[in-house]
Amino acid sequence: MRKAFLIFAVFLFTGHVLRAQEIRVTSGPDTSAILIGDQTGFTVTAAIPAGVSADLSSATDTLAGKIVILRRDQRDTTLSADGSMTLTDRYLITSFDSGSYAIPPFYAEMESGDSLLRFFSDYSFLDVLRPDVSPQDTTDVIFDIIPPRGAPVTFREVLPWIIIAIIVGVIVWLLARFLPRNPLKRFIRPPAPPEPAHVVALRDLQSLREAELWQKGEVKEYYSRLSDILRRYIDSRYGISSPELTTDETVRMLQKAAVTTAGQMALVKEILSLSDMVKFAKYLPDSEVHESSWEGAVRFVEETRIPDVMQEEGGSHA
Repeated sequence: MRKAFLIFAVFLFTGHVLRAQEIRVTSGPDTSAILIGDQTGFTVTAAIPAGVSADLSSATDTLAGKIVILRRDQRDTTLSADGSMTLTDRYLITSFDSGSYAIPPFYAEMESGDSLLRFFSDYSFLDVLRPDVSPQDTTDVIFDIIPPRGAPVTFREVLPWIIIAIIVGVIVWLLARFLPRNPLKRFIRPPAPPEPAHVVALRDLQSLREAELWQKGEVKEYYSRLSDILRRYIDSRYGISSPELTTDETVRMLQKAAVTTAGQMALVKEILSLSDMVKFAKYLPDSEVHESSWEGAVRFVEETRIPDVMQEEGGSHA
């Protein structure tokens, strides 16, 4: 009887210790529904008991599906008087596609002997809604216009173009074969060397500022030109075809190439994401944001430009 009582006391004490070391993780958006292009906060919290060492999982580009992370604040750590600790991550999120999204749980993990214990939060949900822009009178049924049918191309139609291509090819071959090599070379001035990427970008940014587009109410045109200047600079500076990529693809290519710092990549992502929201979601920032976006673009170009010393060395070798 005494032995059974001791075994029961050991199990009771072990269960109390496990409950004392249990980590509580919660996650969820600030609101359950937003419109397309709107922004909202997302909070992840882990309550860690005293004497327990644990790490909290995090997200980088997206939370779930088309939910995009615009910014992640620095992790907040709070210590209580009893020695317990609370970790808090804050995200700024948005979405450009409507739908209902289930956001997977976050977790905190800790080592327990040879095992790795994980404590998960619950699933959280976010509805992304389209603005109600339907006309007042929707009684008439509107059908799509039927496109014209394409007629098949016959060989008779293609034959004249084939003959022209053959004649042009023969003329070009004869000119290349019998004309002297570069007869007018000495009379032609050699083309000027291309300008550095940062010189072109800074000149275009200055022209954009002098145009005073957002002061005239042309906010969409302002952010369209601002994002185009930044994308062309990234293309010319690093060989990343940003004008043909999305914002997330551009940031991932910069991260993969490892040519910029984390702060510089975050600055590019913030400017391009804001421009996307203005152009496609009709988002209207404050005037202070217009100025700070322009200054951020200038700062990125100045920080990533080719140093003058390297340009002079390249010119001397040429």
